[in-house]
Amino acid sequence: MDKTKNILFWLGQKEEKEILNDELKHVEISLKCVEEMKNAVESFVKGKLEEKNLHIANVKNYEHQGDEIRKKITLELSKGLFFPPDREDLLILNEGLNDIADGAKGIVRLLEFFEEKITEEMGNLLLTFSIITLKAGEKLKDAVDALIKNDIQKLLEECAHIETLEEEGDDKRRELIKGLMKENLSVPKTIILYEIIDTMENLTDAIKKAGDLVRILGIKSK
Repeated sequence: MDKTKNILFWLGQKEEKEILNDELKHVEISLKCVEEMKNAVESFVKGKLEEKNLHIANVKNYEHQGDEIRKKITLELSKGLFFPPDREDLLILNEGLNDIADGAKGIVRLLEFFEEKITEEMGNLLLTFSIITLKAGEKLKDAVDALIKNDIQKLLEECAHIETLEEEGDDKRRELIKGLMKENLSVPKTIILYEIIDTMENLTDAIKKAGDLVRILGIKSK
């Protein structure tokens, strides 16, 4: 394929640039889901159950908004304005951003069933993990913004930061699993807490995968 027929060529076209701006809106909404998930975890750790439920409701609301943006982008891409390789990459990115919102919603849905106290150590580890995930989401937003501005160097730097944060998340998951064994919880609550930890790791992985897709788009544009 001719070099001019890549995503940067299309950046000059009004319709295609609007799609990339919609992708930025999508990542911003997905980031809101992750932020509210972190707030829900923090409220849970501090024993503020009413606040926890409020943040859970916010995650669900943002996830719904993100799903509407996903549908809009999918419809626009189906019109065939992009060359097939670029269209496929953007469709996959669109679904990847939706996976981020779904992951955040999955965590708070599990939190809805959990009102018991956990140890301070466990709570701090869980909150730290959620903060790592949020930071990765923020880096993803910056990477998409850099793609739109054609700042490929910044895009690559942000994607490298995402990889580092994903590795930190893996380390934190291992600490949490070790801590889980020390918790004095019932079997059902132990299972739920394990699922929360596991879903948070999956969420961090989803952010990394989305970052990988953004990096692919950036490299293609060079």
